[in-house]
Amino acid sequence: MTTIDHRSLDQLFELIGEDKDALHELINTFLEEGAEIVAAMKESLATKDLDVLRRSAHSVKSSAQDFGATALSEMNASLESQCKNSWPANAAAQVDNISNQFSSTRTELQHYIDANR
Repeated sequence: MTTIDHRSLDQLFELIGEDKDALHELINTFLEEGAEIVAAMKESLATKDLDVLRRSAHSVKSSAQDFGATALSEMNASLESQCKNSWPANAAAQVDNISNQFSSTRTELQHYIDANR
């Protein structure tokens, strides 16, 4: 199953001057920072820190969209929206789904890098 819209990666590639190394570096940075943000989301569940959960969802939403991870972006947009007024009733399940989707996204982006060296 494809988790990445490769057209978005193509557009990003063009935007940065068709520099493969730069694109790979951007992807790797997203994967590293994204993993940290998803971990922060999980930690926010234990502390019920609504602000961290909302900001984390916002960050992943925006970055995921840039790299063509539309489903991941949409999941985070939904969670971010739900965090505006109160703690989401199903926050743990949503964070679990986001974590799983991030793992799938990571795998596909790593394959993309390997195939485009």
